[in-house]
Amino acid sequence: MKSKDITQKMFERYNDVFADIVNVLLFNSKKIIKENALIDTPTDSALKIDGDIYSQDRDVAKYWKNS
Repeated sequence: MKSKDITQKMFERYNDVFADIVNVLLFNSKKIIKENALIDTPTDSALKIDGDIYSQDRDVAKYWKNS
């Protein structure tokens, strides 16, 4: 993984940065999601398809307390 990509992922873990990104991309820059309404969540999960189990690892995952 390139250092630029690693740096970007590190910034996205901050709630204020994550909220800004989501608000710009999904809500036309309206401040819908507040940074204090975000909770970190595990980034790993499992998925079962046709009897086979696959693991997934996300870069950043958060819960929104208001929704």
